[in-house]
Amino acid sequence: MKRWFTALALGLATLAACGDTAPPKGSVFVWGKSSDASRLDPATVTDGESVMVTTNIFDNLVAFGPGSAKLIPWLATEWSTSDDGLIWTFTLRAEVTFHDGSPFDAEAVVFSFERQKDPNHPAHVGDFAYYADNFKSLQTIEAIDAHTVRFTLSRPYQPFLSALALFSAAIVSPAAWKSEGIDESTGRYRYDFSERPVGTGPFVFQKWEKDARIVLTANPDHFAGKPAIERLVFKPIEKAQARLQELIAGSIHGMDNPDPADLERAEAHGDLRVVRQPGINTGYLAMNTMKKPFDDVRVRQAIAYAIDKARIIEAAYEGRAVPAVTMCPVGMPGHVDIEDRKPDLDRARALLAEAGHPDGFATKLSYGTAQRTYMPNPPNVAIQIQADLARIGIEVELEKVEWSAYIPATKRGDHEMCLLGWMADILDPDNFLYVLLDKENARPGSANNVSFYRDEQVHEWLMAAQRSGDEAERADLYAKVQRRVFEQCPVVPIAQAPDVRILRRGIAGYRIYPVGGEYFREVRFE
Repeated sequence: MKRWFTALALGLATLAACGDTAPPKGSVFVWGKSSDASRLDPATVTDGESVMVTTNIFDNLVAFGPGSAKLIPWLATEWSTSDDGLIWTFTLRAEVTFHDGSPFDAEAVVFSFERQKDPNHPAHVGDFAYYADNFKSLQTIEAIDAHTVRFTLSRPYQPFLSALALFSAAIVSPAAWKSEGIDESTGRYRYDFSERPVGTGPFVFQKWEKDARIVLTANPDHFAGKPAIERLVFKPIEKAQARLQELIAGSIHGMDNPDPADLERAEAHGDLRVVRQPGINTGYLAMNTMKKPFDDVRVRQAIAYAIDKARIIEAAYEGRAVPAVTMCPVGMPGHVDIEDRKPDLDRARALLAEAGHPDGFATKLSYGTAQRTYMPNPPNVAIQIQADLARIGIEVELEKVEWSAYIPATKRGDHEMCLLGWMADILDPDNFLYVLLDKENARPGSANNVSFYRDEQVHEWLMAAQRSGDEAERADLYAKVQRRVFEQCPVVPIAQAPDVRILRRGIAGYRIYPVGGEYFREVRFE
């Protein structure tokens, strides 16, 4: 029997110190974000705009240490696993309550996973893409007693512990779900959890005024200590320049996804400070292989040869990014260096001619309104790609889609080509390569593999990597996946960008986490 007991001392000491800080009465911290959340049920969200809210309302069995990807105990205090890696047993923290006053216990953990696993569960409401991506191997989950829970896997799954730190694995309140009974016509609970979320986290949901603000209040009973700020407000402001103006004016205290062109101005402003670190992300162009002519690898390769990444980075990232070659970014274990294609218009035209398109063709490129770390200026990226493809005879119509509609549309496969990106949820290559490229995740309606790329060899390698406990073997398998995907071009990785935020001076305790979401439990006014 292998066994781990990980000390919480450092993480909890840091958080408790913040919790003991006496904030100014009624202190409010306002965060400017590029788009509103789509929903607030952690099990069904997939977009970063929603995740940054839910990670402050909910807790997980394990968590990321302050500002790191290191896993620490959280709602679980210790755990053990069988030698074959199939049985995981967790001891739960006692005397924790949900925001509605109901107790956190093993039954709540079972409920939170069974509602995702069982399509007939009355709380199985929405699409559980992350569960499908990360917990296919979960066979059973049992409450051994009030403070002990056991997970049994059908096969070894190396990222399992990391997956428990995912926002989608947050523990939700069964009492809230049950509070309004079951709708007899649907067999589902009536309570709209996505609009009124209830967790155990450092902040309590108060209200959501769509496209205006989401308001959370400090949880005075959080086991790691009460947050220093009394209220946390998320304010959607679509344009980066408008967010910066509000930050300068003092109506917000921090912002994400600044326009790279504004960073010099922000750095020179006496009331602001820029926080940055290398980002573990990939912005990319996806081609829908379910639709012609993108089912032809020669067409996809032609597009890859036509795209000038250096020009895109200069025009749309102000030179503050590096070209991405593989979907597994630099800084992620398993990343392999591959020599990228150089722009070659003659080669691109020849490939199009071989594929039966000597004069090119017409298509559509869709992009979302939200500015994300991996793509701070989507319209400019789209314009540059449009110009690149025009040079080989491909006429591209650009389609701008509001963010909350864009993500469901790409998951359905409505697009011909689309711009998207991915930021690390956990520090495991499975989080990029399996989630974005495996055939199991190419399900129209809930796809994260929005190129709908289905390759049996890639699938076999990814399955073997999930089962293997040998890190060298896993690295070799992931290298094979990246090289094969590079040749088959269902996606064209564009750029890997740094993580950058801007805050007003006088705000302390904010950290960029390299994985996961945004966490404001340590933030305080100096």
